Amino acid sequence: MAIKTRATSNFSFKKLLDNLDDIVGDYFEDSYEDLAESARNAIKNSTGLRKLKKRTIKIKKKRLYKKGLCMPTTNKNTLLHTGNLLRSIKATKKGVEMVDYGKHHMEGFTIVENKWTKKFAPRAIGKQVKPRNPFFTNKGNLKKDFTKGREKRVENLIKKINKVWRV
Repeated sequence: MAIKTRATSNFSFKKLLDNLDDIVGDYFEDSYEDLAESARNAIKNSTGLRKLKKRTIKIKKKRLYKKGLCMPTTNKNTLLHTGNLLRSIKATKKGVEMVDYGKHHMEGFTIVENKWTKKFAPRAIGKQVKPRNPFFTNKGNLKKDFTKGREKRVENLIKKINKVWRV
């Protein structure tokens, strides 16, 4: 006895393949915005960032700043002196952008000798400053604030896939 069957489908792998670049691109664009927001929150709240040293707090109180004088502050938030770094963190289609000196904070740096450091921080010249990365933990993992939105991003990704590959 022979059984005849017939199969039909209501989805197309070709349609999915044709639209996969757009779908993945949208997923990453959403991720970049969440990553930028996570970094801005880390700076605003100083969460997960190494604390300031006493010398840096004194410099902030005396309103000493490399390019001249700025408003004195008793704010002990790390990476938040003038607010330029915070305001510069923006999501783009290709990733997250920020001012150039943000790279130094992410990777760490050595304090160089210049007119300002000679006058206000001569003992600091040549010392290594450890990274204060607003995007990643010291172990290289994404900050908790960023991972909170992961379920929403994955849910949206699945919705887009399901929408695209239906016939």
